[in-house]
Amino acid sequence: MKKIYCSLVLFLFLLPRMAVAQEETGRRVTDTTQTEINYLDEVDVVGTKILRTKRDSVSPGLKLRQPLILIPQNIVRISSELLQQQGALELKDAARNSSGVYFSYNSTPFDQSSALQIRGFTGYTTLNGMSRRFSYGASIDDEAVMESVEIVKGPAGFLNATGEPGGSVNIVTKTPDKKIRSATVMGGSFNFYRAAIDIGSAVKDTGFSYRFNAAYQHKDSYLDFMRTDKVIIAPVLQYNFSPRTFVLAEYNFIRGNIKNGAYLAKVRSESEKLKGPVSRNYSAAPGLPDSYAKNETVRLVFHHKFDDHWDITSQSSYLAAPYETWYMTTNGSIVSFDEAGNTERKSSLTMGSGTTWNSQLFANGSFRTGHVAHEIVLGTDFTNSKDSLALHRGVYDFPYSKYTYRNRVNKDSVRETSRLIRIENNTYLRSVYAYDNIRLHKRWLLSLGARYTWYTNKRRNVTAAGPGEWTEFDQKALTPRAGLTFSADPSTSVFFLYDQSFVPQSGMVAIQTNPETNEVTASRAVDPQKGNDLELGIKKNWFGSRLSTSLNGFYTVKTNVLVSNLELPGFVKEIGEVTSSGVEVDVLGSITDRLSVSANYTYVHARITEDQDPEQIGKELPQAPQQIFNTWLQYTIPLKHKARIGFSLGQVTQVKRSTSTTHRYIPDFTKVDAGINYATGRYFVRLLADNITGKRYMASGDIFNNYMTGNPEYFYIDGEPFNLQLAAGIRF
Repeated sequence: MKKIYCSLVLFLFLLPRMAVAQEETGRRVTDTTQTEINYLDEVDVVGTKILRTKRDSVSPGLKLRQPLILIPQNIVRISSELLQQQGALELKDAARNSSGVYFSYNSTPFDQSSALQIRGFTGYTTLNGMSRRFSYGASIDDEAVMESVEIVKGPAGFLNATGEPGGSVNIVTKTPDKKIRSATVMGGSFNFYRAAIDIGSAVKDTGFSYRFNAAYQHKDSYLDFMRTDKVIIAPVLQYNFSPRTFVLAEYNFIRGNIKNGAYLAKVRSESEKLKGPVSRNYSAAPGLPDSYAKNETVRLVFHHKFDDHWDITSQSSYLAAPYETWYMTTNGSIVSFDEAGNTERKSSLTMGSGTTWNSQLFANGSFRTGHVAHEIVLGTDFTNSKDSLALHRGVYDFPYSKYTYRNRVNKDSVRETSRLIRIENNTYLRSVYAYDNIRLHKRWLLSLGARYTWYTNKRRNVTAAGPGEWTEFDQKALTPRAGLTFSADPSTSVFFLYDQSFVPQSGMVAIQTNPETNEVTASRAVDPQKGNDLELGIKKNWFGSRLSTSLNGFYTVKTNVLVSNLELPGFVKEIGEVTSSGVEVDVLGSITDRLSVSANYTYVHARITEDQDPEQIGKELPQAPQQIFNTWLQYTIPLKHKARIGFSLGQVTQVKRSTSTTHRYIPDFTKVDAGINYATGRYFVRLLADNITGKRYMASGDIFNNYMTGNPEYFYIDGEPFNLQLAAGIRF
C-alpha cells in the first residue's frame, strides 16, 4: 500500500513533465521585489473562454500582496469556476481540491464548518479574513456567495488572532468586478431543484457598482423523512470616489430549514455497519417542529491607495447566527436499541445563538533601505463574540421499535421540552501585528513578523436554579513567524517556514492542596495552547503559469493541551502534547487548453505524544485520515459555432481514518464521480454523476462503546449513494 501511494505522489508532482510541451501564453509582470512572475491572460478557444481553475495570488482578506509562489506557506486558492464545474454547492464540496483537508462528523446538513479538520487538527473558517462563530455552533455556507475558497495550511498570524496550528479556510465572497448577467437552474436525485442568479456591473473609476446573488434550493435527503430548503440573498454595493479610493457595503443572508428532524448520524454494531437500507433514519419523526440555521452578515470596507507603494484598508463585519435543531434521541443520546430492537425515543432541542463583531485596520506598503526592498503589512484587529447554547429534552417518551419503523409522533406532545442548561460565552480579542517581506537578494525573500494578542473570556451556566457566576479568563500571547523563500527561477521556489499559533482555552490548575484533606487551597487559570509549525516545500508553475504544483513536508507540535486531573475533579493539568507530521502534494490548473486537473495527496501522522496516561501516548488523533487522495480531470473538445463539449472524471480516496478507540478505524473507501457538459458563448448544460459505482461508505464516523450494551459500535454518517445533478445556465 505504501509503495502505491508513494508512486501516486511521484506521479502527481511529475505530471506536468509528462505533458506535451506547450507554447507559453501569458504576459510577464514585475512586482516590487523585481521577481518576474507569469500571469495568464484569458484564453479563447473557438470564441469561448476557458474557465480558469487556478489563481496566482491570494485575496485582499489575507493581507499578503506577494504572488502565491513567493509566499512561504502551502496556500491553495480554489476558484468559483472550478466549484461550479464540479457541481459544488457547499464548503465541504471544495475539500477535494486541496491536500490536508477533511470534513469529519457533522450532526446536521447545515453545520459542516464545525467538522473541519486540517492536518489532523481542528480547523476554523473565516469570511473575507474575519472571524465567524467562536463556539457552540457553525456557520451555514453556500456556493452562491463564494468567489473563491482559500485553504491556508499551517498557522497564519497574518490572517487572524487565534487559530489551530493545522490551518484554516477563508471564504471570499462575490463583489463587483466585471459585468455579469447569469441564471442557472438545477435538478437531480432526491427531489433536488435549485435556481440561482448572479447580476453585477463592472467597477468604475468613479461612481457606483454592484453585485447581486440570490438562490433557492430544495432537496430531500437520501435519509427517510428529511427535507431541506435553503434561501440565499447577497447584495453588494461599491462606490469609487476615484480609482484609488472606494467604500463597499455587503449583506449576506443564508437560511436553511429542515423538516422532520435534522440528525444525520447512525449507530450500528460491527455486524450491522453499512448494511440494511441506506435511507433508514431512526432519529427522524414527522411531527417534529422544523429545524433551522441562519446567517446574516453585514460587512463595510474602506480602501484608499495613497500612491503606488502604500495603501490602507479598514473593514468591519457583524454576524448573527441563530439556529434550532430538533431530532429524536434515546435518553438524550443518539437513538439506540436493546437486544430486542426496542427503545423509547424522546425529543431533543438544541438552541444556539451567536453574534460576532469584527473590526480590522491594516496598511500595506513597500520601500527600500539601501539595496534591500521591503513589503510590509501592519495592522490591528478587534473581535467580540457572544454565544449561547441551550439544551432541551422532551417531556414525553415515545415507545419505538426498529422493526415496525413507525416514526410519526404527536406534534403537540413532542414539542413539550424542559431546559437542562444554557451556557453563555463572551469572547474578546485584541491584537496588533507586523510582517515584513525582505528582498535580501534577487533570489532570496525573508519573511519576518509577529502578532501580539490579548484574550478575555467570560462564561456562565444558567440552570433551573438560576444563573451561575461569571467566570473570567484572561490570556495573552506573542506568536512569531519566520519564512525564507528561494526563487530558483521565475516559476520555481523553495520555502522554509517556522510559525506559531495561539489557541486560548479555559480551565483551572490546582497549584496547592491541603495534604490532609486533599482540598485545593490555591489555583490559577490555564495558559493558552501553543502550536509550533515547521515546513519545507517546493512550488513550481508550468505552461505560462496555467498549472501549479507544490510538494511540502510539515511537522507541527501543539503544546499545553489540557487533560483532566483525575485526583482533583473539576481541575485540569497542562501536560498534554499532540504532534502532526506529514507530506502534501497539490496540482491545480490547466495542462493544455483542453485538459485541466485538480489533484492532491496527503499523508498525515497525527498522534498524542504526551499524556498523564501512558497508554494514550502514541494514540492517533480521532477523525484524522492517514491518507487522502483526490483527483478531478476535465477534457474539453472545441466544436463548431463557438461551442465545446467537456468530459470530467474524479475520485476521492480516504485511508485509515482513526477513531476514539485505539487502533480501530472506520473503513477505507474510494468514490468515483463523472460528468459531461456542453457550452456555447451564452448557454451551458452540465450533467454530473456522483458515486457512479454506488459505493456504500462512511462519509465520516467514530467508534465508541454503547452505553446500553457496553459493546463497541460504529457512530457514522453514510455517504450519499449514486445520484445525478443536471444544470442549465445562460449568460445574458
